[in-house]
Formats: sequence, structure tokens, C-alpha cells
Amino acid sequence: MVPTAVLLDFDGVIADAENYHVAAWQRVLARLGWELPDEVAARSAAIDDHRFLSEIFAEREIDEADVDGWVEKKRSLTLAMIRHSPRLHPGAAELVLSLAGRTRLAVVSSAPRENVEALLDEAGLVDGIELIVAGEDVDETDSRLLALSLLEVPPDKVVAVEGSPEGLAAALAAGARGVAVGHRHSFGDWVGEAPFVPNLEPTSRILAQLGFGDPNANTGDRETP
Repeated sequence: MVPTAVLLDFDGVIADAENYHVAAWQRVLARLGWELPDEVAARSAAIDDHRFLSEIFAEREIDEADVDGWVEKKRSLTLAMIRHSPRLHPGAAELVLSLAGRTRLAVVSSAPRENVEALLDEAGLVDGIELIVAGEDVDETDSRLLALSLLEVPPDKVVAVEGSPEGLAAALAAGARGVAVGHRHSFGDWVGEAPFVPNLEPTSRILAQLGFGDPNANTGDRETP
């Protein structure tokens, strides 16, 4: 089935964003004289900034701290790094450009809107995207549910391309069809019955899995390690 709309997860599918979060937190917390190991900083790529920093302060038994202020410093630095050097996963730009004009295209994210728009703009992709749902747009509602509501497209006519267990589960719960991408998560139980691809190359393979071609032509119904 050719989808009416495609949802692309920002952090897990398009943006190679983990290094931004790691470097930004390490530089910001260095101002406090703290050395943050890579493996600890890497946790920030998967959870909200406020939650991450609150956990760091709690681990150091700091009860009163300006969490909002330090998060704002981190986000300003992250945005500057994105603008200076936009990092996309290989194949992401080609996929977006191939989908633009072929289907209704939305990007969903828990990241700040300015980060999403900055990277897409610097990469020359923003004009091909109809809708961006960012962190500021959602509270209790998942970004995928909000995107479906704003697009006014039946869920069964939507494919969500997801790079995390949480994102894939949310997309499936919203009624969309899911395609799992293994940028940061290798093939495993989190994939369930969804098609799995290890990355976004070649573009023709991803387009076929989304419904724009024959998924059996080159790779089969489901790719595994």
C-alpha cells in the first residue's frame, strides 16, 4: 500500500544527534568543574534534558540547583553546534528528498523546534517537509498522535520510520505502520513484526519498505542481521 503520509523520527532517523548532546553536556558541566564520562553523557540522547540533569544533580546529592538555567545553556550550545555542523545519518537527506512531493511528509521529535528546524534548514531539507511536531508542541500527547491529528490522515494510511523501541511502540499504538531503523539499536525483540533495516542506504530499499516499490525486489520482506 502506498502511504498517504510518512512520519520520520528526527533524533532516531534523520539527525545523528547523540554527539551533540554528549559534547554539549560535557562542555556545560565542565563549567562546574565536573568531568562527565561519555557513557554517562550518552544517556542524554534518549531522555529529556531536565530529567537527565536532575538525575545528575541527584547522584551528586545536590538538592537545590538551577536546572532550567543549566538546561538553557546546554540547549544554546547544542543549537550552535547544529548550525555550525549539521550531522545527518547517511542516506537521510536522500530519503527526505525522494519522499518530498511523493507523499505528505512530517518530522516528529521530542527535541526543541529550533534544533529540528535549524538542522533541516542547514541541510536544505526543510522545504520538502509539510509538518514538524517538536517538543514544545506536545505535553501528554505523543508527537505521532498529534501529527496524525494535524495531517488529518487515517492512521492505517501512514508509515512511521522509527529508530528507537519507544518511538516504534508509540507509532504502532497510534495505528500507523512502522519501519524500524537500526542506527542506534540493533535488531532485536523491540522490532516485533515491523520491517527492519540497519540504515537508510540505499534509498531504493527504504522507499520499497515504505510502499513505493516492491519490498521483495532486492532485500526481502524483512532484513535481519
